[in-house]
Amino acid sequence: MFKKLLAAVGVGGADVETELHTPGVQPGGQVHGVVRLRGGEVPQQLDGVSVEFATRVEREVNDDEVESVRGFGRQRVGEAVALQPGQVVELPFQVTAPMETPITFYAGRHLPGGEVAIRTRLEISGAVDATDTDPVGVGALPAQHVLLEAVERLGFHLHRVDCEAGHLRGTRQTLPFYQEIEFHGSPNYPRLRQLEVTFIAGDDGLDVVIEGDKKAGLLSSGRDLTNVLNIDYQAIPQVDWTAELHNHLSRMGSGWL
Repeated sequence: MFKKLLAAVGVGGADVETELHTPGVQPGGQVHGVVRLRGGEVPQQLDGVSVEFATRVEREVNDDEVESVRGFGRQRVGEAVALQPGQVVELPFQVTAPMETPITFYAGRHLPGGEVAIRTRLEISGAVDATDTDPVGVGALPAQHVLLEAVERLGFHLHRVDCEAGHLRGTRQTLPFYQEIEFHGSPNYPRLRQLEVTFIAGDDGLDVVIEGDKKAGLLSSGRDLTNVLNIDYQAIPQVDWTAELHNHLSRMGSGWL
């Protein structure tokens, strides 16, 4: 659907529509599409047109969670576009999803809370910049799929995903936020109330941050326990990840970490 842009003089603005030819992608893959502009009643000058990925990110402000939409992986698709009344201009594009793009699909199902979109940004002379947003699905990488499957085999139940502002130490993170995949506790690890898994993916491997919420015991208080695994993609088929994660989670549940 075309969306109206504000004209510099306040009336007769142009319309914009972004059509995605790629409804789904994996981190590192490309989304193809076209930005379609249609002139309004008056001539209009666009200083630039770009597309980017966007997702909702939470950040803590004075002990409260504040949510905002953050863009990343921006790609310029047009410069100095002059639109005449009624004129149609099409700008084909391809934009690469950063390896750290949050995933929204795993094992053929949507991850509750997962939301990623392609956002079109138009810089308009003399007016507020305009945007058009179109959702896109992001599927788990094969390595992420293997590890999530192993977590579920250990009895944890996937709850939801969200993105948090900040940086995780000891990882290859480049974006100013990261995705947390939350699981309800498993009966196999009664000391762990819940589990959060974060993937920081790169071209040759990924860092897996595992955070467990440990219940209080008779002689200890409840606390968060974190473990970071640095994994080469070539190692994925060579390791029994269910057994490997069990070893780490058993130590977390017992407080050895």
